[in-house]
Amino acid sequence: MRSYWLLIILGLVLDQTGAKAQFDSGGLYDNYTDFEACHNFLDGDQNIKEERWDIDFSKCLDRWSELD
Repeated sequence: MRSYWLLIILGLVLDQTGAKAQFDSGGLYDNYTDFEACHNFLDGDQNIKEERWDIDFSKCLDRWSELD
């Protein structure tokens, strides 16, 4: 029974480490939220579009109209 809990805890630790390692590739914009990325993109930062391919920047104003 003790090894069962150890496996669960080990799985949770490895899962969090893998998720962070997968997303954190050392890029300048890795830790930006979608809101921050859209805000900077709309302020004229075109470099963010190349690095954050996971965000559809064409929908920034639809999602956050206050950035207009």
